[in-house]
Amino acid sequence: MEDFFKAYWQRPISLQGPAPTAFTEIEASFRPEACGSCHKQQYQDWRESLHSKAMGPGPWGQIIDLTRNSPEEAVLCMTCHAPLSEQIPVIAKITDGGKKTYAKNPDFDSKLQLQGITCAACHVRQHQRFGPPKVEGPDPNKYPSGTPNHGGVQRTPYFEKPEFCRDCHQFDPENTVLVNGKPIQDTYREWKNSPWGQAEAGCQGCHMPNRRHFWKGIHDAEWVKDGVRIEATIKRAALEAGGPLELVVEVTSSAVGHKFPTYLTPKVFVRAALLGGTGKTLPGTQQERTIGWDARFESGEWREYFDTRIPPGGKSRQTFRWTLRSQAKKIRAWVEVHPDHFYHVHFYPAYLRGENLSPEGRKLVKQALQDSGRTSYILFEKIIPLD
Repeated sequence: MEDFFKAYWQRPISLQGPAPTAFTEIEASFRPEACGSCHKQQYQDWRESLHSKAMGPGPWGQIIDLTRNSPEEAVLCMTCHAPLSEQIPVIAKITDGGKKTYAKNPDFDSKLQLQGITCAACHVRQHQRFGPPKVEGPDPNKYPSGTPNHGGVQRTPYFEKPEFCRDCHQFDPENTVLVNGKPIQDTYREWKNSPWGQAEAGCQGCHMPNRRHFWKGIHDAEWVKDGVRIEATIKRAALEAGGPLELVVEVTSSAVGHKFPTYLTPKVFVRAALLGGTGKTLPGTQQERTIGWDARFESGEWREYFDTRIPPGGKSRQTFRWTLRSQAKKIRAWVEVHPDHFYHVHFYPAYLRGENLSPEGRKLVKQALQDSGRTSYILFEKIIPLD
């Protein structure tokens, strides 16, 4: 199995070369819309997915300048964000002295580059199509006789293995920066060491149910609601005994196969406040706890501030206390998810303070900063009367 993945996921993915002479223009194309002419559902799912936005204004704004100033670093980024060699504007060449240099890629397709992680990235090698085993039962994708079929498809069960996703969702612990002993991206290992990993319940079962191609995750509120269980209760016994007002909020990672949240980008805020008779928050009563990994690159090195993420099957229990006020009539408890918190609060502002950014790159990253501030949502809310 590892031999297959090592060969299949050599990145950047090698140039596909000339298409077979019998191929039509659509069969020879690597653009997703060409695939969508037959695979309509998969194409529509992909268009709405974050895979299609992997070269959005944030990555693209950085890669524009990296391609000019540090092409090796730009290529490294694109090996996941736009991994086809046809998507990469430069190509590496080794000189007689063994030095790596970069030249213009004659097969570069600028439109394809901005389409991010495309169908071909996962399914095409040297114009040969690859995919998972056929599903038993009636074929939902029957095409009229004579429809171009790009030479058929080579099917392999490896498409259904979590290792298929690993290379772009796991940094190699032996070859990357560690923050307090952890790679910045550690999703595969988190899964591997979880009950889901032990049961071999892989990525595709949750993120590609029924082989849908939308790969939903932390940005989708309904998806996250299916993965966690949240309860908010008042400790009435303590209150009746004359003690402080106490609220307990428990967040259980009931069906998430890796840490919740994985990676350092998202933050989950557990908040509570006292409400007056009009339903407004009483001043000075709002409190907040954070579920997430706070690690930042400062003064040339990574520093961890805290890591309160919930392991698979684990629970975060937060207690809020107030001295009861006569004006307090209710408690509001809510959980708010900020999927792009790290980029919005730390990375993009710091990046934009740089002095050597091109006008185009700066404009794109500014757009990404604005976009990242619009992705938060309320995952849970409960109003509890105090009388």
